[in-house]
Amino acid sequence: MNAAAKIEMPKPYLVDLLEEYIQVEKKIGDIIKSTGYKNDFIAKKLKLPISTYYTKKRTKSFTAKEVFQIVRMLDDDDADDNAALLELAKSRMDDEFTSGADYKKFLTELTK
Repeated sequence: MNAAAKIEMPKPYLVDLLEEYIQVEKKIGDIIKSTGYKNDFIAKKLKLPISTYYTKKRTKSFTAKEVFQIVRMLDDDDADDNAALLELAKSRMDDEFTSGADYKKFLTELTK
């Protein structure tokens, strides 16, 4: 066997997980941006002051627990429902409501 030839061994599962985590951690700012969630919303969910949140986002210094919380929040099964509600709300932003009852009806439609 050639000494220069390297035998490829499958990576242990945990190494793969850590490599994936590192990639998520490096790209967390872009991931957050792509979802459309507001920074203040995420900061509030993480129970961080907004200035601390921005610093951690800019310096990519979220803790592992915070990265996990962010990913769970963004990967929520209701995210598609929330996006649909947001689109409906945006489409109705220019509507003029003639009474409080019309506005209440609009809010009821959003939550169906």
